[in-house]
Amino acid sequence: MSKRKLLFDATVLVFYLLAANPTVTGIPLHEWVGLGAVVVLVAHCASSVELLPSLLRPGAKRAVRVGRVVLDAALLVAVALCAVSGIMVSGDVLPALGLYAEGYYFWDPLHAFAAKALLALILVHLAIHARMVWVAVRSWYAVRQDKFSKEERHDGIG
Repeated sequence: MSKRKLLFDATVLVFYLLAANPTVTGIPLHEWVGLGAVVVLVAHCASSVELLPSLLRPGAKRAVRVGRVVLDAALLVAVALCAVSGIMVSGDVLPALGLYAEGYYFWDPLHAFAAKALLALILVHLAIHARMVWVAVRSWYAVRQDKFSKEERHDGIG
């Protein structure tokens, strides 16, 4: 995992955490940040789409790879449901666009369910990828430490 991909994924997580906490941000900011979170979550999915053929190839651990594809598909569905239902119950974004949606009693429970499902799926996604992220962070940190220790030796410090 490259440093750039790791930082992008961390940005995606920060956007999600901001969007997922309307009590912290307030409802209007929650709605606008939620739209931004949808964009970065979809970009996150798109950045990994080139891995799809390798995940579906036959061989050892195929069931694990197919499971990851199913999880990612479920995440994408949950994001879509959360975004669409969130827009439909919006009190700030929709009026700003000059629109109004009927069916609050349908969209609001769907939004609550989709948001909870999204949180659960993201936790599973993070758990599955935790080792890979940990290895990437550790190697990035080790490279930085090595770089700084070489600079210290050249500066005459240490």
